Amino acid sequence: MMALATLYFPAGIAIGIGAAAPVGPVNLLVIQRTLAHHRRSALLMGLAAAIGDAAFAVVAAFGLGAIGALVAEHQAAMRIIGGLVMLVFAVIVWRAAPHLSQAAAPSPAGRMALLIFSMTITNPATLLFFLGSISAIGFLGIGHDTVQHRLHAGLLVAGVLLGSMIWWLVVTQIAVRLRGRVSDRHLRLLNQLTAAALGLFGIGAATAGALGV
Repeated sequence: MMALATLYFPAGIAIGIGAAAPVGPVNLLVIQRTLAHHRRSALLMGLAAAIGDAAFAVVAAFGLGAIGALVAEHQAAMRIIGGLVMLVFAVIVWRAAPHLSQAAAPSPAGRMALLIFSMTITNPATLLFFLGSISAIGFLGIGHDTVQHRLHAGLLVAGVLLGSMIWWLVVTQIAVRLRGRVSDRHLRLLNQLTAAALGLFGIGAATAGALGV
């Protein structure tokens, strides 16, 4: 059981990176803020997004425990549905066409961080992403009904927060090193790589559910 418990944290890290990686408004704002020589401000904005992601992870991880019996009974179907959700996100991310020039961020850092947090927690697609991801992984020992389940859910949420922040640290560092050389083409390539990873994960989860693995 302890060996299984150690998987919740790294799984959370992977989910956190997956949630933060698609190049949308938040990524564009953070990248442009960094390119404008305000990395600390950009990291504050990234932290706001990471906290928003963690809030959704709390709802998904602890909420799934409330329907734990249903999940256990229909685990295969949940994994298939979760995998299909990941595939839908992969298509959406692949088809996105981000433009760096549209990501102006002239406001003060604190105000922008609040805006980023508000954008994150008011996006229902993010909640669906976390519900789909956690369901696709197939973890059952999470929720709020026992101390052990709360511990597992907490590890998952902590991993999400760390994974999201790892993404923002990497993004801002790359933006610092590539000032003057980042283009829309690079953003689109990043989107496509993210979509490919989400697609592979979704296919794997759906296949495992279909085969009852």
